[in-house]
Amino acid sequence: MAKLQRRLCLILFATIGCFLSGLQVRAMTHIVGGSYGWRFPSANISFYQDWARPRNFTAGDKLVFLYTTGMHNVLEVKKEDYDDCTQKNVIKTYTNGPTIFELTKPGDHFFICGLSNQFCNGGQKLSIRVMNGDTSSDGTTGGLFGIITKSSSADQLIHSRLGMVLGLLLPLIIIIIMLLI
Repeated sequence: MAKLQRRLCLILFATIGCFLSGLQVRAMTHIVGGSYGWRFPSANISFYQDWARPRNFTAGDKLVFLYTTGMHNVLEVKKEDYDDCTQKNVIKTYTNGPTIFELTKPGDHFFICGLSNQFCNGGQKLSIRVMNGDTSSDGTTGGLFGIITKSSSADQLIHSRLGMVLGLLLPLIIIIIMLLI
């Protein structure tokens, strides 16, 4: 009886694990500037754009701006303010470091340090493109076994069904193996 209960528990955990492995982990936390943090990039005016370039940002991700309160801040601004390092159309101001900003909607997002025009003009600004939570910026979507390139809605439907079938087959295979043990 105890052996049967152990098998059933293992089967249950294996089934849950297989279903969870098919889920896509979406939310990422990005430390803006990596270990350098959010401060004046004295040596490289394009530092923050260089940092952002290889990354994919999706709705649900979080940006963490690491800075000392009073020495820097984070302003979410419109593109014009980003380009000109002005503060005419500030969307939101954050003054207490560190600032955690959740990316809630797709589109272009612009951030600058607003304590001094010198900081923004010197490169302490960040521009990112946020994609929907179901697609990365390179047009791919995660799958059960890695990355599947999306080229059409028909392909997406096929991949979705394939993922569902694999999600159901894996627990079945594990159950059969467990029963044979």
